[in-house]
Amino acid sequence: MSNVKKDNLIWLLLDDRAGNCSQVLGIGEALNLKYIKKIFQYNLLSKLPNIFLQNTIKHIKTNDRKQFKGPWPKVVIGCGRKSAPIGLWIKKQSNNYSKYIQIMWPSYPSSKLDIIFTPLHDNIKNKNNVIEIQTSPNIINHKLMHESHTKWKTKFATLDKPKLSIIIGGDTKTHKLSVLHIKRLFKYICKLSNNKGSIMITSSRRTSKECIKQIKKEIKKLKIKSIFWDINDKTANPYYGFLAHGDLVVVTGDSVSICSEVCSTGKPLLIYAPKDITQKKHDIFHKLLIKKGIAKYLEDFKIQDLNNFTYKPINEAENIAKIIKNKYLI
Repeated sequence: MSNVKKDNLIWLLLDDRAGNCSQVLGIGEALNLKYIKKIFQYNLLSKLPNIFLQNTIKHIKTNDRKQFKGPWPKVVIGCGRKSAPIGLWIKKQSNNYSKYIQIMWPSYPSSKLDIIFTPLHDNIKNKNNVIEIQTSPNIINHKLMHESHTKWKTKFATLDKPKLSIIIGGDTKTHKLSVLHIKRLFKYICKLSNNKGSIMITSSRRTSKECIKQIKKEIKKLKIKSIFWDINDKTANPYYGFLAHGDLVVVTGDSVSICSEVCSTGKPLLIYAPKDITQKKHDIFHKLLIKKGIAKYLEDFKIQDLNNFTYKPINEAENIAKIIKNKYLI
C-alpha cells in the first residue's frame, strides 16, 4: 500500500482502563519496536454489546476519533471487549492490511479477529484464532524492577526482613470487599509475620472508603514497622517499589492483573481469596497458579517456608510479542 510507513508498524489502543493499558503497553515494550499510542475514551455507545457495534469507532468520544486515520499500521493491539470493534474498523479501512491482536475474550465477533490471546481460566476452546496464556501480560520486567528497586531504595531497603508487600483490591461488579474481609486479612497477616519483619500496604481505586478506614485501624494494632499508601494520597505511588523490595507479596484475589504482575516478578505470591467474594473464573485462575507452584493461599503459608518458595517468572508480554513478530513483523 502506498500509504504504509516504516515507522508506523504498530498502534497500541489505550483506553480509560488502567488494567487494559498495562497489558497492551507491556506487549508494545516487549516488541522492542517503535509504536504509536492511540489514547482515547469511550462514550455511552460503548455499553452496547459488540454484536451491535460490529466494526466501528462510534463508541469512542468524538474528538478522540480524529487520530484514527491513515497511513494504517501493520499491527494493532487492543485489550478488552470494547476494543475489538475498533480493531475491525481499522482492518476494514486498511483493506485488511492491518492485523488486529486482541487481548482478552471479546465475544462476538471473535471469528473476524486475527489473533485472540485469552487466559487459561476463560476456557475458550476449539477456536483457530485463539492462543491461551497463563497470566495477563503487563509492563513488569527485570529492567522495571531494577529501576524501581533503585528508586525506592532509600525508603524501603532498611525495613526489617521479611518484608511483606500487601496489595489490596476491592469491589467488583459482582462482589464487595467488606470491612470483615479486611479484619480477617490482617489476622492472617499477623499470624504470618508473628511480630517480625515489616509490612508495605497499598490500596487500589476499587478499595472502598470503609475498607481504607479499617486498614488504618488494623495498622495501628501492628507491632512491626508498616508503610501504607492510600490511592487517595498525593504522593508518588510506591506500587512498583513494593514489588521490587518485598520478600513476598500478598494480593487480594479479586484482580487477575495484579496477581499476574506479581508472577512477572518471580516473587512468592500469597493469595487472599475468601469464597464469598471470589468469582468462579478467578478461583480457577488461583488454583492454576497454585498447581504450578507459583502461588499459595495466604492461610496455608508458613513464613519458615519462604526460602523454598521459588519459581521462574512468567512474562506473557514477551511470549505474545514473539508470536506477533514471527507472524506479522518479520
